[in-house]
Amino acid sequence: MRLTSRLPALAAALALPQLALATSIVRGPFLQQTTPTSTIVVVSTDAAAHVEAVADLPGGGTAQAKSDGTHHLLRLSGLPAAATIPFHVTLDGAPAGDGSVRTPAVPGTEAARHAVIGATADTGSAGPNARANVARMELRGVEAVLTMGDNSYPDGAAGEWDTTFFGVWKDLMRSATMWTGVGDHEYRTPFAQPYLDAVELPQGPQGERYYSFDWGDLHVAALDTNCIVPMDASQMGCDTATMVAWLEADLAASKAPWKLVTMHRPALATGKYGVFPEIPRALLGPFEKYGVDLVLQAHNHLYERTWPARQGAVVKKDYDHPGAPVYLTAGGGSDYLYESVLPAAEWTAFRATEYQHLILTLDGGTLLVESVRPDGSLLDKFQIVKDVPPPSADPLTPPAPGDTTTPPPVPEQSVAGPKGAGGGGGCGSGPGGALALGIVGAVLAWTRRGARARRP
Repeated sequence: MRLTSRLPALAAALALPQLALATSIVRGPFLQQTTPTSTIVVVSTDAAAHVEAVADLPGGGTAQAKSDGTHHLLRLSGLPAAATIPFHVTLDGAPAGDGSVRTPAVPGTEAARHAVIGATADTGSAGPNARANVARMELRGVEAVLTMGDNSYPDGAAGEWDTTFFGVWKDLMRSATMWTGVGDHEYRTPFAQPYLDAVELPQGPQGERYYSFDWGDLHVAALDTNCIVPMDASQMGCDTATMVAWLEADLAASKAPWKLVTMHRPALATGKYGVFPEIPRALLGPFEKYGVDLVLQAHNHLYERTWPARQGAVVKKDYDHPGAPVYLTAGGGSDYLYESVLPAAEWTAFRATEYQHLILTLDGGTLLVESVRPDGSLLDKFQIVKDVPPPSADPLTPPAPGDTTTPPPVPEQSVAGPKGAGGGGGCGSGPGGALALGIVGAVLAWTRRGARARRP
């Protein structure tokens, strides 16, 4: 038999082990930390691999990022603001997923006055109601999603997240940027470490536990109320004084017309648990001093809307130029509800023990808030009206020279390997790559021996 006649069989034999050990995506692609000009596409693979993300820019051209390793942070830069940009992901050169990122507008522009954002909490039960709430937000075409904690039940343990979080959000999170908050269930695992490993959020003074961002004319501060009322102070990684000092500096520095806060344990609520008094004592002052408009909270698995309130006292019983924060408990994203143990308070405007999620629609000086059931029917709605400054520039106007808000479209290399770990990857890395190189070497040696035996 000639050597050439053996080559098809050799190729098939070489391919079989590689097919059995083919690398796959286990998490993602999903969107994190989107700004008017960039986003991070996050992908995790079950073995070291080469992953690329390519965004197709309006008018031609692409933004690209690539990574070798198992945990891939693919930062796409040079994106246009207030736009929808499709992207696709390849794994070792093969198509492996796609999505589209919706960038927020540059704050202060006309486009920044408009946004549609989803919000929910306690979805970590991962049952039919949690999934239906998420699916309904996808149908509404939200640009971004806020979560107020308890993203994974029962303990926020490492083995839960693929089912309780990524299994629930996998479709929406490739088209809407996720801005998650941490709840008490995440801290049933020390330091909420699996939560911190699962997401890629902006860094604050105590890691990713609390942070802030702008989405057009909305400024959002995502807090960790476990820092105030810890389950175990030795396993928190944060404290009240540091977080509150950061919050005050953050809110004071923000020039955004609208200010929102998200957090898990509430500052003003009735329901089953009410509030831990340490939380309003720490937070009501900064909220009121720096003009927070809306506080989204959870923990109580129900829905409750307050009148505008200062230090627990009603300011007025409407939302036209309220002059004080409104507190909204939206814990109906779960698959089980809590009946109210505590009676309604003077500041309770409406409450209901129902499954629901929120849709926030910004339109200039009006913020419409809808509480929507999983079937799409409306549970409650109200709108906050306030005076906001006129837009400062046309969003299509090119940035001024030296403006760092629009970096050049240079592909950025993502980090390789999990947080806190070294990199790796590339050709031959990982168990599949090592085996492939070994097989190739053996086959080449065999073919050389066969060829030498047949030489005349």
